[in-house]
Amino acid sequence: MTLHFAIAGREHELAWLRVRDIADDPEGRGLIVDIRVSKVAHARSRSPTAPARTCPVRAWRRWKEEARLDDDPDGFAFRRLHNRWGTVLQGGLDAETAGHILTRIGARADLDIRPTGHSPRRGLVTESARAGNPDAVMERQGGWAKGSKVMRGYREADDGFKENALQGVL
Repeated sequence: MTLHFAIAGREHELAWLRVRDIADDPEGRGLIVDIRVSKVAHARSRSPTAPARTCPVRAWRRWKEEARLDDDPDGFAFRRLHNRWGTVLQGGLDAETAGHILTRIGARADLDIRPTGHSPRRGLVTESARAGNPDAVMERQGGWAKGSKVMRGYREADDGFKENALQGVL
């Protein structure tokens, strides 16, 4: 689900990714993700490497190796697991399942919020804005239109101290 956050993907965009859609950057900086099935239009998102616990690049590479996805580049990137044996099946996730998985992961992590399939999009905007990134950068990452009011509405308000007009002034 770290990749879901990194691309600010919608549930169906994540569910429909194929192995060939997720490639290593030729310069070794991270991943390039082609989002071919989208609500709006084809998009390309990039995910740089990050600290080990939250790194979408490392998580993808491990999943790809463990699930033996190199055998079929046209196969689904994220696949179902057998209910009883836990083996990786050929069929992909559906959009609803991608959302349910994220909710279950949040419950296991004992988060004080209940994440849903849309949380990665909201979360990326909120955290990216808190990090001081310009709106245009977020728009490109998540495939929003320039000046998107929807994207700006995704920002979660903080307690008034992190985002404060007096930061750097006093």
